[in-house]
Amino acid sequence: MTDESLWGIVALIISFLALVFGILYALTWQPEPAPLPPLPPDRSDTYTYTCHCHRTPATVTIRLDQIPRRQAIGHWMRESLPG
Repeated sequence: MTDESLWGIVALIISFLALVFGILYALTWQPEPAPLPPLPPDRSDTYTYTCHCHRTPATVTIRLDQIPRRQAIGHWMRESLPG
């Protein structure tokens, strides 16, 4: 095998790998989510809390429609209720 044919095979392999990675990237690409609209001035449909998990506390405001809702299955136990 000559040097020219060896380099030709290497170039073909690199081109094939670049094509495969490009196809995989195109199949897994997802667009960035759209920005959320600004918060309403009355803030009646928002929930605000302060996170103390960092050195400086951060105030977080979340829209009520963004809060994940858990669907309860069954009933709460009487022992877990206060009083």
